[in-house]
Parts: sequence; C-alpha cells; structure tokens
Amino acid sequence: MDAKRLAGTMLETAVAEQQAAHRIAPGDDVPAVRAEVRRLARERGVRIRTGIVGDALVVVRADAEVWHESTATMRRKLTP
Repeated sequence: MDAKRLAGTMLETAVAEQQAAHRIAPGDDVPAVRAEVRRLARERGVRIRTGIVGDALVVVRADAEVWHESTATMRRKLTP
C-alpha cells in the first residue's frame, strides 16, 4: 500500500479509536509510513507514538487508555 495513504488511514483510525495497527507486508516502506504518520499528527496537533509490535506497525495516541496496562496486555491489544 502507498505509504502516504496507509499513514493517513492509520492516523485517522488512531484518532477515532485511540490506536491503529497494520500487519507489515513485504514491500511496505515502514520508515516512510512512520515518518508520514508523525508529520500528519504534528500538522493536526495530535500527540501519537509509533512502534513495531511483533510483525505489526502500530500508532497509539499519547492519551490512549492503553498506557496504564502492563506491557503484555498492551502488546496483546495492539497486535492485529
């Protein structure tokens, strides 16, 4: 999927649902997607974190309710 389109979709999902996850596929330009998500979030004034959990790229709002969970619970919730 196009990095800009995927980044936009992931940010919209994270804004609406506190988090978004995308199972990384061969050919995904993960660094470009992460950079674009961060750029879009800054532009909109949304505080987010991006990361890799297992084989998934995740975007989580900084104010998401998941942050109070244990690491194991967070991983389970963030894995698609």
